Amino acid sequence: MVGGEVSETAVRPKIGARHCHRPGRHCGSSAIRDLLEFHGLVMSEACCFGLGAGLGITYVETAASNTPFIVHVRSMEFEEKVFNTLDIPFSWRGYRDQRSANTDLKRVLNENRPALLLTDIFHLPYFQSNTHFAGHAIVAWLYDEERDEVLVSDTERPGLIAVSTADLADARFSTAPPFIHNGNLFAPEAIKASVTPERIRRAIFDNAYALANGDRFSGLTALDTWIDGLSHWAADENWRWSLRFAYQVIEKRGTGGAGFRTLYADFLEEASARLTVVRDAKLVELMRGAAAAWSGLAAVLKMASEATTFPSADIELAINRVKSHESRYVKRALDALG
Repeated sequence: MVGGEVSETAVRPKIGARHCHRPGRHCGSSAIRDLLEFHGLVMSEACCFGLGAGLGITYVETAASNTPFIVHVRSMEFEEKVFNTLDIPFSWRGYRDQRSANTDLKRVLNENRPALLLTDIFHLPYFQSNTHFAGHAIVAWLYDEERDEVLVSDTERPGLIAVSTADLADARFSTAPPFIHNGNLFAPEAIKASVTPERIRRAIFDNAYALANGDRFSGLTALDTWIDGLSHWAADENWRWSLRFAYQVIEKRGTGGAGFRTLYADFLEEASARLTVVRDAKLVELMRGAAAAWSGLAAVLKMASEATTFPSADIELAINRVKSHESRYVKRALDALG
């Protein structure tokens, strides 16, 4: 669970505050890792993702939307869970309006306190996205008063990025389920914590338990709900876009590939050096198998998005393959760590 501080490269000379951004694979885990490192707790992105019990499955149908079917493959409470696992006091600060959100962000940045934010990439100019995708985590580091810009770091981009306060204010507010945020901000004054074997064990168990005990729209059961809903996909005139979007969410949109399962397998590799039970239960191998199944499903969805007719049978087979691998991992993890 290694890491290190990088030198500041993308900051204008007149702005002297230090930042700790290193490019990563997923927005939430790289942003929180950066924030923790600023406060002195260094770890890998994979470790951060694992401590947040990051694996999830959520299925949502949203009528009258350009993305009427959402398949989300990360846990919905990831950010909170990282801090809770480390026993770091955490709560999002929300706001009534953009003006108060802007004012508070400028205040904490002027106090040299980087802020974790949730955003909708549609309003972040550097994404040039025509699709709303909310819940995207970034870190705000510095406020440039002359230009009325905030310098932020974002996942795989290596330097700090200037965003106007107006664009950032728009990005910080989202009212579309399942990602609702009202200027969400977390900017601690200090952090004191450590990564212990017991915290690692608890995070692995909690993640497996959550996958096993979801409702119709979350956890392993959500895969059955998705299969039941395939007829709704087929009946929608834009089913090709829905399939393409689902492929992107699993394989491309900041997951590190395979619906975050590759990233989580890397965490289990690290955990096996501190918890022999992880190695003995072969959790890494089982998670690598699940990752391959998720990538296989993504490939089917991508090909299906270019088909002339909706291939329900192929998609159902691929979803069931994912469920088989995920169920095998979850049962082994619960048995070994419970």
